[in-house]
Amino acid sequence: MKALNLAFLCLLILASESKKYLKCELQDELIRRGLDGYHDIGVGHWLCLVLFASQFDTQHYEYTDGHPYYGIFYLSGLLWCDNGKHPTKNLCSIDCEKFLDDNIADDVECAKKVSASKNGMLAWKPFEEYCLHPMPSILYWECNKP
Repeated sequence: MKALNLAFLCLLILASESKKYLKCELQDELIRRGLDGYHDIGVGHWLCLVLFASQFDTQHYEYTDGHPYYGIFYLSGLLWCDNGKHPTKNLCSIDCEKFLDDNIADDVECAKKVSASKNGMLAWKPFEEYCLHPMPSILYWECNKP
């Protein structure tokens, strides 16, 4: 019984550490954190990336073809953070687990580094696949109706 109580407590703690944003709520948060216009990238493009990368979920984790991705911005565990399991460049000098909580301040700072890198927004496969067409403008307009 104690093990069951402990497991339930752990689930409650994990649930309290993640957040699934509403689109317009996230737009406001990204603007507040300085992403709108960062390296000439509009907030609609950031929303598009997050929509297709993590569906606005701060606790998103995906392991695809030997490649781990973390958090709301789908940050590579081989390039941008260290998960202690794979060789990594850890270009954001951070533990990957930090990208799985509801505090997106560190996620945003790392995303800024990714967007300022050589490949820019094209460093994100979801961006390249889904966000190079009118989608970003549509996402922005939905939150800013006159």
